[in-house]
Amino acid sequence: MRFVLSAAAALVACVAAFAAPARAHVQSPGPQCGGTLWKQMTLSDTGKTAVTWSPSQTSISDIGKLSAPPRITTARSTAFQKHVWGMKTIIERYRVASNGEIVLQLFDVPSSTYMNAYLPAASCLPTKARGRAQMLAARTSFMKECPAPTTDWQMLGATADVAGVGFFNPVKTTLGALRNGAELRPLVNVKITQGCGHF
Repeated sequence: MRFVLSAAAALVACVAAFAAPARAHVQSPGPQCGGTLWKQMTLSDTGKTAVTWSPSQTSISDIGKLSAPPRITTARSTAFQKHVWGMKTIIERYRVASNGEIVLQLFDVPSSTYMNAYLPAASCLPTKARGRAQMLAARTSFMKECPAPTTDWQMLGATADVAGVGFFNPVKTTLGALRNGAELRPLVNVKITQGCGHF
């Protein structure tokens, strides 16, 4: 009987030993890449060459007045989606999403309006994505200036010059989302001018 109990205990120990590493290797922060609009989000869609690269200055307030297309598809059907837009803004808070993107919640002081912008993850950027180097440089610049993002929202309050491609998100439940679903996604430039590593 003592031998049986010892063997059973050894078996339990072996199971626990194998189970522990499996839990330790669970990928964080979660599922990576993909989705119907993913190519558009990463400037790797067939319409990427139609995007005007020279930034036009705008504001969150002006973007909030735009009308979203009746049906959001993989095609870039509006002028907003075919342009890089630049603005001076406040990055109020940020976090890393389950697909590895860094989500920035932008805030426009004059209109008290919020909008979201995204820095894609390097692992999810196709090699043929237009402006891939700029996207990665923008993310690296932000990461060097500010604390590493977590899956929880972190307050920031930094002033920045940002530029990104117009995107309409059919999902409008994310914290800080505009009513029309307009976003800057992906961002191709982020320059912190006050806050984080600046004074």
